[in-house]
Amino acid sequence: MDPCGSRKRAMDIALESRYADAVRKVVGYLPQADLHLMRAALEFAEAKHRGQMRKSGEPYIGHPMEVAHIAADLHLDIHSVCAAFLHDTVEDTDATYEEIRGRFGDDVAMLVEGLTKISKLEFKSKEEAQAENIRKLIISMGRDIRVILVKLADRLHNLRTLQHMAEAKQRRIAQETLDIYSPLANRLGINWMKTELEDTSFRYLNSGAYYGLAERIAQTRKQRETYISETSTLLQKLLQKNAVAAEIQGRPKHFYSIYKKMQSQGVDLDDLHDVTAFRVIVEEMSTCYTVLGLVHAAWKPVGGRFKDYIAVPKPNGYQSLHTTVLGPQGERIEIQIRTHDMHRVAEHGVAAHWAYKEGKAAVPDASAQQFAWLRDLVHSQQDIDDSVELLDTVRHDLIADEVFVFTPAGDVINLAQGATPLDFAYAVHSEVGDHAVHARVNGRGVSLRHVLKTGDRVEITTRADQHPREEWLDFVKSGKARAKIRQYIRAEKREKARELGRTLLTAEFKRYGLRFDNVLKSGDLLAAAEILKTQTVDQLLIAVGYGKIKKESVAEKVAPPEIVPRDEPVVPGRMQRIGEHLRRVIGRPQDRGIRLAGMDGEVMVKYGKCCSPVPGDKIVGYVTRGRGLVVHTADCTRMSNLEGERQVEVEWDSLAPEGEDKCRSVTVRVLCKDEPGLLSKMSHAFSTRGVNIAQAHCRTREDGLATNIFEVSVRHASQLNDALRAVQKIEGVVTVERA
Repeated sequence: MDPCGSRKRAMDIALESRYADAVRKVVGYLPQADLHLMRAALEFAEAKHRGQMRKSGEPYIGHPMEVAHIAADLHLDIHSVCAAFLHDTVEDTDATYEEIRGRFGDDVAMLVEGLTKISKLEFKSKEEAQAENIRKLIISMGRDIRVILVKLADRLHNLRTLQHMAEAKQRRIAQETLDIYSPLANRLGINWMKTELEDTSFRYLNSGAYYGLAERIAQTRKQRETYISETSTLLQKLLQKNAVAAEIQGRPKHFYSIYKKMQSQGVDLDDLHDVTAFRVIVEEMSTCYTVLGLVHAAWKPVGGRFKDYIAVPKPNGYQSLHTTVLGPQGERIEIQIRTHDMHRVAEHGVAAHWAYKEGKAAVPDASAQQFAWLRDLVHSQQDIDDSVELLDTVRHDLIADEVFVFTPAGDVINLAQGATPLDFAYAVHSEVGDHAVHARVNGRGVSLRHVLKTGDRVEITTRADQHPREEWLDFVKSGKARAKIRQYIRAEKREKARELGRTLLTAEFKRYGLRFDNVLKSGDLLAAAEILKTQTVDQLLIAVGYGKIKKESVAEKVAPPEIVPRDEPVVPGRMQRIGEHLRRVIGRPQDRGIRLAGMDGEVMVKYGKCCSPVPGDKIVGYVTRGRGLVVHTADCTRMSNLEGERQVEVEWDSLAPEGEDKCRSVTVRVLCKDEPGLLSKMSHAFSTRGVNIAQAHCRTREDGLATNIFEVSVRHASQLNDALRAVQKIEGVVTVERA
């Protein structure tokens, strides 16, 4: 008897049995499915993976088989199920993209390509590799949402078999799942998958907390099951008495959800309320509101815990009424009320919207409103080069809770928790965001930093001469807003670098007796750009401006070898004239904290009272007629009205003696509620951060608010910003800004 042959036959039988189960699942929701294509995908994958084993010691083909099963659980189309079988073939075998396309068509090949990691390239770190694979995944799912659905199926099965991995890899995969994949399942509305991804990841990341919580919940399991059964019976009798037909489901919330509540509320499990949830599922939407009225009449609702996701659905299409009431025995219970169609969407998410006709699935249009978050995610990653920044942005955009606000026309805009009117402006249109200057929330004027709440009605005022500012990045929350602001700032910096590069090369070419324009027209500058691997003249100028390429290196490439450069550098005429003017007007150094860019030695300066710059602020200098150099913040509104030719680059002198980090005066405006004790809290916030208040003027307004003007003394912008953030967090404070 051949034991190896017997084992192989047993494996083949198990594989066929599992495949038959997958076929039954698919035919159950897609009767006209192309089962020949599905069978061919299995056989191709089995042949390519033959001989490969998983860490568990099982044949590798078992993994794609289980991924296909999960894809069927999600009710995905036949091309997605085939891609589930094939998803690792290009990455882990000698199969090629062209081979997949030739055998299974463009649709399947595109999905497999989107699921294949970027494994052929070398990366500087694991973080960079992870970031680039996430970037590829985002781009792929932006083209076809099925990519992420199959990827979620793949991740779920990998989590289910994570016990066979080394501990370090277990933790890395679990953390990535909590950061990226669980939030994606949530965004797509696949609640059952989100729950399993979170609970399994939680078990590997914090096994002590997980098993401790599981044990304590198990101890009260019988008591809780009794409570759920009795409360469900009471609900059913209440609805039957009022002739409402409904299906009722009761369940304890999942472990990770309970753990997060314990952490956020700082309470023990015994003190945690609202850990039991009930679903009431009815036929008609109007019946949902009838049930809500009956529930609120029977049990006292908890204030502030009602949410109407039927009237205002979540971006993933989720609809339901949520309310928390003091149920039997005075225990808080959450009740969700929805129709059967809404429940199907809540369980299957985006796949529940697919229409199956003649064996083909109509894939949801990625331009639909429910995928606005995905479009923002695709846009935001395009302008991020740094891998750490990319991962942080993706995590933040996916995990952030949401608020729902309204346009003046009554349209609903979904934003991240903590979003500002500036996020709202960019959500409406990029042009509105770029030129936003002021906002009104519920008819009241607020700053662009104001934090929005669900239900706010927002209006934005724009101005043509307004442009994105770098400090906007300090308070915007959405990836789209951050990406657009970065894009503008990067373009602006590139243009300044290009101009500086031209100025530097003009001066350097003069040492060789060459004119910049002549070198440009001759094509020598383009040839130098190609030699220095910048390809275009503009890219070369930018590289010189940023200091990535030395001006001397460029000059050596364009100058004839027989020309010997002059020893002394040629100072550009404008900078030379400015330097001579400053020395003549100023006479002697006075402030050793400022340096004029491009010149040695210190200069005497004055500081603009209009903007009160402090060390750490981005600054610009203005050469006055007869009064020396005046320093303004880079975003000072006065600068747009001053002569551009007299504006010069200046910088804070990092080499100034320590004893000369003088305090500087800044005016701060705080708008707050007119309530006792607020002024004391604001003063405390300033003083505990070393900020001295020189003067304070307070004025009460007719709308119940108060305007407070503080003149404070600070040493550095970071100290000031820290104090402003502390004041903003005080309950009752509306806005805080430098005046």
